Amino acid sequence: MSPKRLVSDLTSFLSGLVLSRTARNTYLVFLGNGLSAIFAFIFTVTLVRQLTFADFGYFSALFSFLLLISDLADIGIGSSLSAFLPPLATQKNRLFSFLRTAFFLQFIIAIFSSTVIFLLSSQISNVLFHDRELDFLVKITTLGIFTAIMSNFYQYALLAIQKFLQVAFLSAFGGLSRLILLVILIAVSGVALTNIVWMQVLAYIILALVAFLVLDYDYLKVKKTPGDFKKLISFTYFLGIARGLTALASRLDVLMLIAMTNATNAGIYSTASRVISIYPLLTGSFSAVIAPKLSATTDKHFLKKYISKVILATIGLIVTAVVMIIVAYPFITILFGEKAAPAVGVFRLLLFAMIFFIGSIPSVSLAIYYLRKPYILTVNSVIQLIIVIVGNLYFIPRFGLSGPAYSLILAYGTTLFFTSFLSYYYLRLKHAE
Repeated sequence: MSPKRLVSDLTSFLSGLVLSRTARNTYLVFLGNGLSAIFAFIFTVTLVRQLTFADFGYFSALFSFLLLISDLADIGIGSSLSAFLPPLATQKNRLFSFLRTAFFLQFIIAIFSSTVIFLLSSQISNVLFHDRELDFLVKITTLGIFTAIMSNFYQYALLAIQKFLQVAFLSAFGGLSRLILLVILIAVSGVALTNIVWMQVLAYIILALVAFLVLDYDYLKVKKTPGDFKKLISFTYFLGIARGLTALASRLDVLMLIAMTNATNAGIYSTASRVISIYPLLTGSFSAVIAPKLSATTDKHFLKKYISKVILATIGLIVTAVVMIIVAYPFITILFGEKAAPAVGVFRLLLFAMIFFIGSIPSVSLAIYYLRKPYILTVNSVIQLIIVIVGNLYFIPRFGLSGPAYSLILAYGTTLFFTSFLSYYYLRLKHAE
C-alpha cells in the first residue's frame, strides 16, 4: 500500500471515528456527564473545605450506602432496557408495553428496599458507624434511596430509546441542582452533617420528578403485553446478580473503611475517591451510548470496525488517568489545601485501579449486548466481590486508608483479564458458526 493511500485510509478512519453518529451521541452524553462531574467536583471541593474529615467521612459513607442500595435495587433492569427496547423502535405499543412492565417492577423494588432500610436503620447505623445516634440520618437517606432508584430507571430508559440529549440534560441538571442547594445552604444556615444529608435527599427528589416528566408517562397508559415480564426477568437474572455484586465491590471501600477504622480515615479516602468518580461516570456514559448499537448489530464486519473505534476511545480515557497520576500532588493540594496531602497516595492508587476498570469497556459491552452472555458478568462480579472483601479485610488493618485501593487494583485487574478472555472466546465461537 502506498504512503498516500495509507494516509488517506487513516484520515478516513479517524474522520469516521470522530464524526460518526455514535461519536456525536457519545460527545452529547459525555457533555452532560462532564458537566455533572464538574458540578460534583466543585461540590466536593466546597464541602471538604467546609466540613471536618470526620463529618465528610460520615457523609461519604451515607452517600456510598445510598448509591449501593440504589445499584442493588436496579437488579439489571436498566441495562436490560438497552437490550430489549432498541429492536422495538418501530413498534411503539410493544416498546411502551415493555417499558411499563419494567417501570412497575422497578417501582415495587424501590418501595420494598426503602422500607426495609428504614425499619433496620438503627442496626445499620450501629454496624457502619458504631453509633446508634446516627439512626436518624439513615432514616432520612431512605427517601433519597427511593428517588435515586427511580431517577436511575428513567435515565436508563431514555438511553435505551436513544434520547441522548435528554439524558445529557438530566445528568447536568442533577449535578447543578445539588451544587445550587449547597450554595443556598452555606448562605442561609451554614454547613452541618444533618442539613447536608437533607440537602442531598432533596436534590434526588427534584431530579426524580424532573426525570419522570422528561421521559413522559404515555407508556403507563398502554396495556401490558403477555410475556414481557418473563422476558425481562429471564434476562436480568444473571445481569442483576452481576450488577449487584459489582455494586457491592465498588461501594464497599468507604463502608468497610469507616466500619474497620474511623470516620477521619474514611473522609481522607473519600476526598480522593470522589474525585476519581468521574471515571466510572464517563465509562458508564460511553458504555450506555454504544449499547444500543451493539445490541442491534448482526454484521460481523461492521462489528469489527465498530469495536476498533471503541478500543481507541478506551485508550484515550486510559491516557488521561496516566496523566493524572503524574500531576496528583499539586492537583489535590491546590484543590483541597495542604490538609488533603494524605489523600494524594490514595488518589494515585485509585487512578491505577481505574486503568483496569476503563480497559474493560470493550469486553464487557461485547459480553452483554452483542454476545448476550450476561452470565460472564455474573462470574466476573463474584470474583471481583471476593477479592474486594478478602482484600479489604487483609489490607485495611495493614495499610489503613490505602487498603481499599489495593483491593480495587487486584479486583479490576483480575476481572479485566477474565472478562476479556471469555468475550474473545465466545466471539470466536459465534463467528465460527
